[in-house]
Amino acid sequence: MHNSDYLALRLRLLLLPLLLATPVLAQQQAPASVVQVASVSRTELAPTVAVPGTIYSRNDVQVTAGVTGQLIGVAEPGTFIEKGDSIARIDSGPLQLQRAEQEALLKRAEINVRQLESQLSRQRELEGSNLVSEFELEQTEANRDLAISDTTITKVRIRQIDDQIRRANIRAPFSGVVINRVHRAGEDVARGEILAQMTDIQNMEVRAFVPLKHLSRTTAGDAIEVFATGTRFEGRIRALIPTGDIRSQTFEARIDLPQSASANWTVGQLVSVAVPIRARRISLAVPRDALVLRNEGTFVFRVNDDNVAERVAVELGDSSGELIAVTGPLHEGDRVAVRGAENLSEGTAVKIMVSDSTTTDVAAKDG
Repeated sequence: MHNSDYLALRLRLLLLPLLLATPVLAQQQAPASVVQVASVSRTELAPTVAVPGTIYSRNDVQVTAGVTGQLIGVAEPGTFIEKGDSIARIDSGPLQLQRAEQEALLKRAEINVRQLESQLSRQRELEGSNLVSEFELEQTEANRDLAISDTTITKVRIRQIDDQIRRANIRAPFSGVVINRVHRAGEDVARGEILAQMTDIQNMEVRAFVPLKHLSRTTAGDAIEVFATGTRFEGRIRALIPTGDIRSQTFEARIDLPQSASANWTVGQLVSVAVPIRARRISLAVPRDALVLRNEGTFVFRVNDDNVAERVAVELGDSSGELIAVTGPLHEGDRVAVRGAENLSEGTAVKIMVSDSTTTDVAAKDG
């Protein structure tokens, strides 16, 4: 063997361990993938079907005139009125005059009562003599009783006028917004005439028409999901009207919404209601974002105690909202990647995202 061939052979033998170690070193030096995790939960799930619904106000009223008279003012549409505040006012001047008249009549009746009481007292003192007949005594007593009755009637009339004066200032029965105004200041209105319309924008309900075949799985008091425009809220079925519509074969469900829904939705908006189509059953569930779809099947990546990703094959079951039931070698409380999972593979080291700007390496912390 020539010297040059011998030197080349020795050089290859020296470089071989380095070449073999390069993939291992590259794998050890690869940066850990940042992921966000969620826990596998055991919960009740049921498949649902979306049915349309419309948002209504729990409190909606037409404001009417309490008395006949001339309007002083009516709140403009769009005005928010607190419960007990004035929506409209009617001129109470004529009623005040009527009250003053009845007060004068009351004083007159009271004077008459005092006069008859005095006369009756004197006649009773003379009852034993021949100066006062029994008929005169009875007549005075009757006149006295009639005067007392007139006094009572006048007091009742004053209370009735006071009630009319109170009704002349129409107050809000609940806190809400004026959405329509029919009459304006200066117009004469009759009692019971519609002045405006007011609605409560805080307390809302959904009215949905559910197919009759789902009636047995829909119960008053159950929580139910309502969603629209990328937003979801949990409502509660307040009432069911189980009389079916002949044409549509549906029944009406009324669903209370939380007050927080008023920040996203409004009265009159169309929404969807997730109505269960099968009985609920307890299953292991993961967020939909944890699923990774590959050609060979559906997987989730479980993050073990050493912060290493493990690919786990799962089969999908029922879903409800953001959760979906899965069957596979998972346990309740296991951590699965929900963000960054699509970039993982078996054995990938990970760092867990605590927030959008913070990560933590649990293994490093434990050390």
